[in-house]
Amino acid sequence: MSLNNLTNHIDELNENFQEYVSSTIDYYKLDIFKKTTKISASVASVLILGAIFILFLAFISVGFSILIGKSLGSLSYGFFIISGVYFLLFLLMLIFGKAFFSKLLLRKMSKSAFNDHENEIVVKKDESYKN
Repeated sequence: MSLNNLTNHIDELNENFQEYVSSTIDYYKLDIFKKTTKISASVASVLILGAIFILFLAFISVGFSILIGKSLGSLSYGFFIISGVYFLLFLLMLIFGKAFFSKLLLRKMSKSAFNDHENEIVVKKDESYKN
């Protein structure tokens, strides 16, 4: 009888272990889905805001070019001056911008991908249900 009882306990342990593994896999699938969704939403938001800012920058640049060109007596001078300013900004970004933007991007993406504070809240809620 005790051998039969031991076999039942081993079978029950096996079933519990399989349920645990299945639950753990489901949890990590949901966690990956959540993180992927957060990152995708962040990227989409940045792209939309970037496109709107580029349109703003294009219109304001044309306006300033015309304004500067009229004050100097030739519209082309205004466009050359504005394009020179953009070229200087381009050179500065080429020289100094890579390190700044890579740090900023790494910090932002790691914060959204590896935010352990949210996981601690989930664990604390699970523990409160057990008690």
